[in-house]
Amino acid sequence: MAMAEVIYFDVNETLLDMSPVRSTIAEALGGDDSLVPLWFSTLLHHSLVDCATGQFHPFSDIAGAALVMVARNNGYDIALEDAKENISNAMMSAPAHADVKPALEGLRDSKYRLVALSNSSINGLEKQLSHAGVIDCFDRVMSVESIRTYKPYPAVYHWALREMGITARQGLMVAAHGWDISGAKAVGMQTAFIKRASKSTYPLGLAEDFVGDSLTTLVEKLTSSSSATGQLT
Repeated sequence: MAMAEVIYFDVNETLLDMSPVRSTIAEALGGDDSLVPLWFSTLLHHSLVDCATGQFHPFSDIAGAALVMVARNNGYDIALEDAKENISNAMMSAPAHADVKPALEGLRDSKYRLVALSNSSINGLEKQLSHAGVIDCFDRVMSVESIRTYKPYPAVYHWALREMGITARQGLMVAAHGWDISGAKAVGMQTAFIKRASKSTYPLGLAEDFVGDSLTTLVEKLTSSSSATGQLT
């Protein structure tokens, strides 16, 4: 089995704590925290509608549109431009989870190449990662806007692998979303699921190679003498 040479990280929730975004969404929905997951699932649903219909809207635009939809369906009113601005501002203030910077630095010290791979725009990603103080840990910051297709469509992972000049088995996708894990696994990548709060794997999805409570456990696995080949399986 090939050694993992490049580690790709999903950004939102996997690396960054989305508490500011959840608070902003809840506030727009009358303080109802229970509607926040509905907003996120609506966002993901319509990003895939774009893929299925040959369209492409920036992720922030879809996020705003999803908020407008959930608000209207629950008796609230928010203008699309206001929704987009409020969400974008909150995204830019998201901090890194406590385990993120030490983990990224440990992997860099072990000579892995690190890539941030997200559905968010490249401009937004760079601002987010800079604010969180981790952008210098990455060899590349990659946004799906370059190919105008959203994860977990296979084209995204194939493109990310080509950009780094590696085979699928030399790539490892790390995410806190089961759909991202399944997408990467479908093209032959190694995968690691990180159990952030309220996140679980998809029971009908393609099985991940590793599950950890934090990035710390992943680093320990990849840098231990028993995993000197950089393999998870």
